[in-house]
Amino acid sequence: MSASKTMTRDIVTPVTIVLFVVSTVTGVMLLLHWQGGLVRFSHEWLSLVFSAVAVWHLVKNWRPFMAYLKRRLALVALGVSLAASVVITGLTGSTASVSPGAVFHAMAEAPLSTAAPALGLEAPAALALLRDAGIEATGGETLAVIGARSGLGAPGVMTLLAQGPTGEDH
Repeated sequence: MSASKTMTRDIVTPVTIVLFVVSTVTGVMLLLHWQGGLVRFSHEWLSLVFSAVAVWHLVKNWRPFMAYLKRRLALVALGVSLAASVVITGLTGSTASVSPGAVFHAMAEAPLSTAAPALGLEAPAALALLRDAGIEATGGETLAVIGARSGLGAPGVMTLLAQGPTGEDH
């Protein structure tokens, strides 16, 4: 076996697998807004390394790749995935400096009396809803404090309040 094939099989393939897994896991963590700072840094930089390895692999295997694209189903899959990526990016992307994590953090740190209207409730109704769920709270407590004490966390409290008295999104 040539040194080039050995490098590909013994080095590039395991590195590609690790970078793919890290990129996937950190991508999901970012989607869920969990551990943003370090995860974002790792995701962005290691995804760049993954992309560089993928481009290197594509260049190294250009002829088989072009032969693969002669198949109709492969072209359809390529076209559909490219179109879906463009549509999803268009629907969710923004050129503005948007940070859902910052909004979420601000809501979590806001007193219940301030956060409730943003969730479609007056403060007394929010307090009653929490009380009905077995959660003690006051209007001056933050959603983070209420969530920590109840074991739901701020996201759980926000979800409960956003669903309202019927338990459905409104």
